[in-house]
This record gives sequence, C-alpha cells and structure tokens, in this order.
Amino acid sequence: MRKFVAVSTLLFITLISFGVNYINPVGPTLIPIAELLSSNLSEEIPGLEINLWRSVDEAISMMVTEKAQIALLPVTVGVKLASTGIDIKLAAVSMWNGFYFISTEKTIESIEDLVDREVYTLQAPGQTADTILRGALESKGYEVGRDLDIVYVGGAEAVQLLAGGKAKVILVPEPFASLAETRVQGSIRSMPIEDLWESFNEQRINIPTSGIFVSGTLDRGVAESFLLLYQQSMNLSLTNREKTAATVSEKMGGFPAPVLQKAMDTAGFLFLTAEDAREDIAIYLDRLKELDPELTGDFDIDALFF
Repeated sequence: MRKFVAVSTLLFITLISFGVNYINPVGPTLIPIAELLSSNLSEEIPGLEINLWRSVDEAISMMVTEKAQIALLPVTVGVKLASTGIDIKLAAVSMWNGFYFISTEKTIESIEDLVDREVYTLQAPGQTADTILRGALESKGYEVGRDLDIVYVGGAEAVQLLAGGKAKVILVPEPFASLAETRVQGSIRSMPIEDLWESFNEQRINIPTSGIFVSGTLDRGVAESFLLLYQQSMNLSLTNREKTAATVSEKMGGFPAPVLQKAMDTAGFLFLTAEDAREDIAIYLDRLKELDPELTGDFDIDALFF
C-alpha cells in the first residue's frame, strides 16, 4: 500500500487541502476499494476519509447534508436524488450487470422457462432486477400472479431457500450467485440480467448498477483526483485477490472469502467515467423511466453527468 500511495501522492495532494468524505455500502462494492481499506488512510492521505453505509436512507442523508461529498450509490438511487433537486452528479460507474438466475431444476434460457414458477429475488431501494424482470414478462404477455409469482427476499435468504429446496429459481446479484453455486448441489447459473434486458429491448447494453456520485459543490480537481485514486485501487484490488477477499470478508461480517474471490470474475467490476458510458446509461435510464417512473424520477440526463 505504501508504494501505491507514493505513486499517487502528486495526484491526490489536493485532497489534503480540501478534506473529502467518501461513503461506500457494506457489500461486494467494497472489493474495488479493498486496497484503500487495508491501510490507515488517515495517516497516508490525511484529506480523505472513508466511511461505510448500511442503508440507502443513511447514504442519502449524508449526501443531502453534505456530510459526505462523494458516494457510491445504486445508480437509480443517485439519479432519483438528483431529480429532486439535490446537487449531485454521476461521475463514473464501477459495477455493471452482476445479476444471475440460479436454478436447481433446469437452465433458465428464456422468459418462458419461468412460467408456472416462483422466482425469488431482491426488492430494495435501487434494485432494478425486479423492474427488468417485470418488463420482460409483460413484453411477452405474462402477468405476475397469474402466470408466475415473484417472492421478495434478501440475498442470503434466497440462497438458503434454494439450498433447502423451497426455492427452485432465484435471481440474485453477486456474490450471492457464487454463494449459491458453492452451497447448493446441482445449482445452475444462467441468463444474466443483460440477457433478460435484451429479451424485450432493441439494444443490448451493460446494466449500470453502482455509480460514483459527487457533490456539485465539490472542486472538480478534487473529484477527478479521487476518481483516479479509486480506479487505481480497483486495479490493485482485483489483482491482489486473496488479500482483497480477506479484507472485504472482514468488513462483511465473515462472508466466505473464497466465494468473494470467485465472484470477482462475474460481479461486473469495470470503471468507466459517466461520459465514456453515456450511451448505455442514457438508454438504461430512459427505459427504466418508461417502466417505472418512481425508480428514477424526472431526471435531466445532461444535468446529471459530471
């Protein structure tokens, strides 16, 4: 880590002067910042503070009150917050796709394979798998409650239900997809969420799930310096997998480190600035707004980007 910081010092000297609080959810999105978490940043880069949030409401409160200047948020949560008039900008996306169907009876290759079944999935602020699933079903004339049922549970609970035989099909993000493959004998991973999206949209895109949002009042040079730091940390964290898994496992309360290592290949970690990913982000948000306006609010796509 000391070499990492030494190389980066000139880029991040501005952080020392301004003081920046970055907040990140507890979960797999810690993987890109594992290199930062594994050392004492208050000594290495005095101007940067990292705090972890456990609920979307907590993260929103910190951004609204400007107790945090940079946050990793579900993309739709950040977009909806911006649509309410809060001055935040989408600077980058670091996690894409990452949701998978896991089943114990047969491979899920199309929407038709879900008919007459119960699908267990997540429903939480910022989670869009449910909305995409419903959009795909409606496009084929299927109706939830008539042709199939959707049951909402947490990620760990979904895996437990699959292992116990109560659930036959789950739609979950990493690292729970990898946990299911590890814990449930005969489990089959299939149909990633980008395939589900493509089944009822003209264009195949990568689904932007987690984005870095910055306060509109934050100095642009400081924000850009942080993005460079984040990107460098991601590269090192994904290279030093065993160390990264151990660091994140501890922060996640003992989540199995080998599963976290396995999930790194399929969780969808890729750093792209919002401008570089503008086309996919715009297509995704515009379509979500059609499917469920409450998810995104009435956003201005041009004003949204950093």
